[in-house]
Amino acid sequence: MNGKVLIKVCSIAATFVALVAAPVFAQESGGENARGYVSAFGGAAWTGGNSTGNVLFEGGARIASHLMVFTNVGRFADLQADLQPTLDATTTDLSNQGLDITGAGTLPAWYGVGGLRAEIPANKHVFPYLLGGVGAARLSPTTQLTFSSGIMPDGSTPDVGTDVTTMLETAGSYAAPPPSTALMFMFGGGAQIPLVPHWAVDLGYRYSQIAADSTLSATPLKTNVMTFGFGYRF
Repeated sequence: MNGKVLIKVCSIAATFVALVAAPVFAQESGGENARGYVSAFGGAAWTGGNSTGNVLFEGGARIASHLMVFTNVGRFADLQADLQPTLDATTTDLSNQGLDITGAGTLPAWYGVGGLRAEIPANKHVFPYLLGGVGAARLSPTTQLTFSSGIMPDGSTPDVGTDVTTMLETAGSYAAPPPSTALMFMFGGGAQIPLVPHWAVDLGYRYSQIAADSTLSATPLKTNVMTFGFGYRF
C-alpha cells in the first residue's frame, strides 16, 4: 500500500470515527439533560404569496424534565404583504384625484417571543422539540410614491419617475403609515442534531401570526418560516 492510498484510507477512517463518535461525545456533555441552550438561525419566510429573509436568536432554560422556557428575538426583512393593502388604497385614492402614482415600500419587523419548549424523547443522537409562545412585533413601514402622470396638488408636474412622497405628505394628500407594535403568536418545532460536545445543528419550522394593524392590513399577518442554524447546549 503506497503512501497516498494509506493517507486516503486513514482520512476515511478518521471521518467515519468522527461521525460515529460525535453523537456519543454530545451525550456526555450538553446532551438530553442539558440545563439550557442558545441558538442562532437564518431562514426563509413566506407570507401572503411573498418570500423574505428571517434571522432569529433564541435561548432557553430547563424547568422540568423535557420542558424548557425560551425567549427569542428575530427580524423579518420585509413583510410586504401587510403593507400592500395600504399602497393599493393610496394609489387608488390619488388616481381619483387625477394623479397616476406608483406605490412601493418595505415593511421590516423586529419581534420578540417567549414561551415553552417541550423536548420529545427520541434517542441519544437527536433532540426533537415543539414550542409555542407569545410576544410582540415592531412593524416599521417605509413607502415610496413615484410620479407617473397628472397634476400635483401644488400645480406642478414632476418628471416621470420622481419620488413625490414628501410632496404629497406636505400637501396633506397622503399620510404615511407610522411604526406600530402588534401582538404576535408563534408555534413550531424542529430538532437539534449533535455534532461535537455541546454543539448541534438546529433545523426547524416556525408559524407565526401578527395581529392586524388598522394602519396596514385589516387581517392578521401569517408567516411560515423554515429555519437552519447552530445551537449550543450547556
